[in-house]
Formats: sequence, C-alpha cells, structure tokens
Amino acid sequence: MSETTSRRATRTAAASNPKDASGPKASRWDVLRRTWPWVAVVVALLLWWPAGYAGRAEWMHLPLMQMAGGVAPVAGGELFLGSLVAAAVVSALVAGPWPRFGAAAGLTAVAWVLSDGDVVFASGERVVLAALAALGMLIGLGVGARALKGAVSAGAFLALVSGLSPATWSRGLLLAVAVALPFWVASSDRVAPTVLAVVRVVVTWLVAVVVSTSLWAGFGALRAGQLADPKSAAPVVWRGFIDNVRERGLETVKAAPQVYTGWIWVALALAVVLVVAAAALRRRRASAS
Repeated sequence: MSETTSRRATRTAAASNPKDASGPKASRWDVLRRTWPWVAVVVALLLWWPAGYAGRAEWMHLPLMQMAGGVAPVAGGELFLGSLVAAAVVSALVAGPWPRFGAAAGLTAVAWVLSDGDVVFASGERVVLAALAALGMLIGLGVGARALKGAVSAGAFLALVSGLSPATWSRGLLLAVAVALPFWVASSDRVAPTVLAVVRVVVTWLVAVVVSTSLWAGFGALRAGQLADPKSAAPVVWRGFIDNVRERGLETVKAAPQVYTGWIWVALALAVVLVVAAAALRRRRASAS
C-alpha cells in the first residue's frame, strides 16, 4: 500500500514540475535563458565600436578628423551618427535602462579620452563635439530600446543601423537579413501583413540612407572652426541638410538599391529558409500540445 502511494506521489510531482519532466533539454534551455543577459552584454560591448565607427578611425577611437593643415575637426556628422548607431546596438542587446546607459556612456567616455589627442581643437569645438556625441548616444538608446521585440521590428532596426552607420563595413548581408526577417512570422493567411512588413523595412533603410547622406552634406558645408559657434553652425547644417534632401534625395533613393542588387537573391533564400523553419516549428508545437 505504501509503495503504491509513493509511486503515485512521484508521478504527481513529475506532472506538476514540467522542468523535471522534460529532462536535460529543459535544463539546457534554463541555463541559456539565465546566461543570455550576460552574453548579450559582452556581445554589445564588442559590437559598440565596429557598429558605429569601424573604418573611420583606429580601434576604440572616435572619428575626430581634421582638415589638411588645419585645426578644425570636420566629423560632426560622423560623430553624431556613429554615436547614435553604436548606442542603439547596445540598447537593443542589453536589458534594463540603467545597464544600457552605463554601457553606452562608459564606452563613449573611454573612446573620447582615447581620441582627445588625435586632433587639435579650435576654441570651443571640443564642447560642441562632445555634445554631439552625447546627443547621438541618447537618441540611440531610445531607438534601440524596443528594437528586438519581434521579427519585423528587428528587421526595421537592422535596416536603420545599415542606413545610418558611418562605418565602412559592407551592408549587403545585414540588409538581406533585415528584409528576410518579416518572413519568420509569415503564414498563408498573413500575405498582406508580410508584404507590408517588408516594405516597412525597405522604406526604413532608404529614409535612413537619405538622412545620413544629407546630414553629412550639412556638416560638410561648415567652414573651418565654425562648429565652435553652434548658433551660426546650426542654420548652415540645417540648410545643407534640407538642400541635399531636395536636390539629391530622390537620386539617392534610386541609386542606393542598385548597389545591393546581388543581395536580393540572398534575401530571397533567407526568406525561404525562415518560412520553412517557422512552419516546422509551428507543426512541432501543435503536435506537442
């Protein structure tokens, strides 16, 4: 009688504790879930500089370039956009607002200290450039905070990073992944939402490209040393930005996709893989339930 009671108690405990019932697989999942936040922090720290500045300066240095023979840094646009993208990547990966801020601000401060001796600043420029880096960082933290909440938002975020980053790495694979990600949630009854999601990703990328090129043009219109006076510099940057959007915006929208025509096939292949994988996962869940 006592043995029967013991067996029933054992079965009841196993049924009430699915973690034990699923065995090693559940344990591995739990370990991954517990360790991922720390892994994500490490990945974010490693990606911060490459995402925003790779190819524009030495490792962990900010692109505070100066004109040949002059003393005026001319990297306002690069500095702002690089700070924005780098902070957005950190914000997308690191959980919690204060850890995100601490990681992005700490890395920005370290890079600034390392870069401070790279150029000779004109009077007043150091403060303005530091403000641009800080403003870009704060905007980036907001942009990346909800970037990975779903496949579509993740695709739009990757497209934004690709379009805004001043870094010189190739954007082809990143764009292909961004365009393919909406197909992860595609199904036979979600054709229109999937198409609209892909359009959203592509439009996000094109707008980001136009914004980044126009911002570069705006800062490029400044005279040497003019950045030290924000009141006179801001209207020049704004006019250069608007003029570039008006005169070259449509041209940029037409030309940008042509650079990555070959990656369309990669995006299609990735979309097929994601659709098949998602369908298989849904069937597995349905059979398990």
